[in-house]
Amino acid sequence: MKLAPISLILGLVAASVPAQAAPAPSALQVRQFLADYGTCIAKREPGLSRQAVLGEVRFDRRSPEGKRLLQRECVDAEQLRNSSAGFAGKLRMDDETYRGVIAEALIVSGKIALSAERTASIPALTYQAPRPLRTEYPDGKPIPEENLERQRVAIARKTSAMAMGQLGECVVRAVPEKSRAVFETAIETPSELQALNGLAGALQQCIPTGQTLALDRMSLRGALAISYYRLSQAAQPSGASQ
Repeated sequence: MKLAPISLILGLVAASVPAQAAPAPSALQVRQFLADYGTCIAKREPGLSRQAVLGEVRFDRRSPEGKRLLQRECVDAEQLRNSSAGFAGKLRMDDETYRGVIAEALIVSGKIALSAERTASIPALTYQAPRPLRTEYPDGKPIPEENLERQRVAIARKTSAMAMGQLGECVVRAVPEKSRAVFETAIETPSELQALNGLAGALQQCIPTGQTLALDRMSLRGALAISYYRLSQAAQPSGASQ
């Protein structure tokens, strides 16, 4: 399989801004906002943060756990108010983004480190596959097209998350030290890009032939963080956690 140069794959595409519109937030602003959220939640809710990264709870405001994970105390409301109108629209409000920034915060604060020898002894991680498309209700009546489309979107999102998770696990297992080094770099800096480019060989080996993944710095860093943390917890003795 041929891949475009990793330095290009990892670039963030700049959106065009109308002449009279407020300046769009930079990638650094958006990513720093999310990183600060992850650090805050990991500090305020360490146990729940661990469960979230391991997929044991969801970021659903309708649940008590979801409300704690999305608490206002960890969202810089002032920045949202003072930033351009498009700031909120640039944020990736999805479970995998949340899990990625929280996972990295847990890794850094816990000083978690994995070696190749250690990761080799950890069983393969498991992933929840998306449910098949359901075209009929239990009573046999057809499901409306608009509901089918919502299902397709959810299936695509779940499929992408599973693929990114498997990619992250593969890369971390192949080069755990290089993967860990990514979390020591500041976001949106040349050092971050250099660390991610250093994973190019592992990425080429880990992406299955014929599979297409949309990678940018944030999504790849998040996938690495989730897999790194999950592997670290799978390596812990029963009942222990970091």
